[in-house]
Amino acid sequence: SSSAEDTSAASTAVSSGSDETKETSDGPKGRIAYIVGALGDKSFADSGEAGMDILRSEGWEVRTVETGDASDADRYEDYILDVLDQGYDYIVGYSTYMEIMADLAPEYPDVKFVGFDQNWTDDQLPDNMTSIFYAQNEGSYLVGMLAAAMTESGTVAVDVAMENPVINDFITGYVDGVNAWNEANGTEVKVLRSACGSYSDPATMKSLVLDQIRNNGADVFYQVAGGSGDGLFEACAETGDVWAIGVDSDQYAAYIDSENPEKADVILTSMLKEVGNSLVSIFHSIEEGDETMWGHTITLGLADSSVGYVDNDFFRTNVPEEIRTAIDDAAAKIAAKEIQVKSYYDFADEAEYMEFVDSAG
Repeated sequence: SSSAEDTSAASTAVSSGSDETKETSDGPKGRIAYIVGALGDKSFADSGEAGMDILRSEGWEVRTVETGDASDADRYEDYILDVLDQGYDYIVGYSTYMEIMADLAPEYPDVKFVGFDQNWTDDQLPDNMTSIFYAQNEGSYLVGMLAAAMTESGTVAVDVAMENPVINDFITGYVDGVNAWNEANGTEVKVLRSACGSYSDPATMKSLVLDQIRNNGADVFYQVAGGSGDGLFEACAETGDVWAIGVDSDQYAAYIDSENPEKADVILTSMLKEVGNSLVSIFHSIEEGDETMWGHTITLGLADSSVGYVDNDFFRTNVPEEIRTAIDDAAAKIAAKEIQVKSYYDFADEAEYMEFVDSAG
């Protein structure tokens, strides 16, 4: 699978894009280092890179640094120190790198650190760091409704790389959406869940999904697993008569133009997490002289168009109009705060969360 190759190829740090900057007459607007595990996931990391490409085109100098996967975790700090030593003004990195960024930030008071995909409290953030957090539970609720509406077997699944607070928030929203559909329509759709243990192990993910199809009769699958999600799409494409839901980016669009276009034919929609757009928006604020984000977490959801789902021709062709209308109505109500989607962060403890998700299985 291409994702696995992309990941292994990325274990040596590479930089890209810094020579493609459109410089203004007095040099670049600023120098940004984007720290990422590996590009090529057709999902989360690539969405961030799409944002970096926009910033490059607008006159920022951006270097993308690929650190490799968790097996290289002891080298993450060295990669970040390298770009700090090279004089970058902004360090951008997601949850994996944020502890290191927060530790280094006080030593580099002239550098600004932009973390994303982590729900930190203000007291965890140094004064020269911000965190962007996405209401992934809101987008996941909508695709949970969709899964419950489209299943013929009455069993759907959410398959993740590993469980952590952010991923559990996806799961919580999805289960809440399935439950909402059940309540409104008198159905009893069940939710299975599994974790493959890595963001770059499509083979394990594929076997988990095939097992859910053969032994549990599941027929709609939501993947929240980065590069491992490729295995879920492969399992669905090989089986036929089942649906997949992508994550973070428009995965139908990513696959229809890839060497495996048949995988696109199972991707009903994708839950969008507009990472790239959110990063562009932060740097636009910085450019306008806005300093309010430093030391704070900014939460972006449906109301900010930062999460949502793909409404393309394929979706419209395959999803009946009354289902699309119901999902669209729910999206408007969530944005207007008329529907409060359950969040992992609202549970008193892990036991309460487990009780909630287990009750759906």
